[in-house]
This record gives sequence, structure tokens and C-alpha cells, in this order.
Amino acid sequence: MGDGRRQAAAVARWARKAAGAEPLDAFVFGTVVPALAPALRAAARALKVRPAEVGPSSQLGLRLAVRTPLEVGADRVLNALAARALHGAPCVVVDFGTATTFDCVSRRGDYLGGAILPGPRLAAKALSLHTAKLPEVPVAPTRRVIGKDTVECIQAGLYWGYLGMIERVLAMTLAEMRAPRAKVVLTGGLAPLFAKRLPGAVHEADLTLHGLRMAETVLNDSKC
Repeated sequence: MGDGRRQAAAVARWARKAAGAEPLDAFVFGTVVPALAPALRAAARALKVRPAEVGPSSQLGLRLAVRTPLEVGADRVLNALAARALHGAPCVVVDFGTATTFDCVSRRGDYLGGAILPGPRLAAKALSLHTAKLPEVPVAPTRRVIGKDTVECIQAGLYWGYLGMIERVLAMTLAEMRAPRAKVVLTGGLAPLFAKRLPGAVHEADLTLHGLRMAETVLNDSKC
């Protein structure tokens, strides 16, 4: 069995297990890894459900007010859609993934664009790969900025350095939007580490999944 078939079979098994006794009546996905899309479509066919792929060209009622709309990642579209629905506009989403992304929604509810930074874990890996003696360490807050050994020095730099970068980019973003009271929504695997240092921000662990659910509803309603 080829890699694509194995991936499709694995996704289909996971979907059946997640659904439990409930029948599957929808299969919606968005991906920023184009090579995975065929396996996801094949998984939907194996489940006898028509797949709905969500991306920047999907008609979701979210205008992409950017220079190259088709280059906007599906995850960013879904995050903006969900944040607008859950917290209103204007809002800013900060997603702590492999990359740390900022996504902005205007008062009118349009997607404005944002910023993309390398994520903290990616930076930690890069330090280890491109230096002779620095180890790869987990991203974690430290009690102080002045580290007392190599691991603590790296962790201090990663955590407090990234926090400073996030605070600066966020402040400039809100100023450019002329929306100082815009709701800030945090998501992604490392969001809990930074949430307590960003007062006023809300943490939505499943924001992208909420976006998928909302996208499926919009797409399904448009067919009626």
C-alpha cells in the first residue's frame, strides 16, 4: 500500500472512531500541506461522504482584503472566520504553531492580512541545527531572563524574546488597525504559555476546528 493510501486509511479509521455510533454526514477539511489533500479526499470517499475542502477561494462570507487572496493559508482563513463569529469584529488572532501568525479582521468583518513569524519551537530547532554546541530545548517560561546555564539561557531567550516580539507586533498591529480595543484571540499549541502574559487576550484552544465547523455550515447552507 502506498503512502497516500496508508494516510487515507489512517484518516478514515480516525474519523470512524471519532464519530462513534453517529453516522458521518459531512467531511470538511482545510490544509496548508498540499500533498495531504489527495489522502484526505480519498479518506472521505472511503467513508462514502463527499469531501468539502476549505481554502481561500471558499465562499464563506469573509472578504479577503489582501493583495494575493489565493495565497492566504486555509488555517488563517478558518481562524479569522471563527474569531469573528465567536468574539466579533475587529479582532486579531495570534496562532502559535510551527509559524506564529497574526491575522486581522476589520470592523467591517473583512480579513486584512497580518504577519508571519517563525514559531518558538522552530527557532529552538534552528539554534540546535545551526550551532555546534547548543542543544535543542523545550520552550518554557523561566523565572528570570538571566540564565545560569546553557539550557536556561536558551529558554529565557526563546520565551522572553518571543513574548517581547509578540507584544511589539501586536501593539503595532492594533495601531495600524486603529482598533486599540480589538479582541485578541490566542490559539495553537504554545498559546497557554503566553496567554497569562498577554492581559485581555482570550485563549481558544480549538479555534481552527470551530472555523471548520462554521465553514461547513456556511457551505452547506449555500447549497440550499
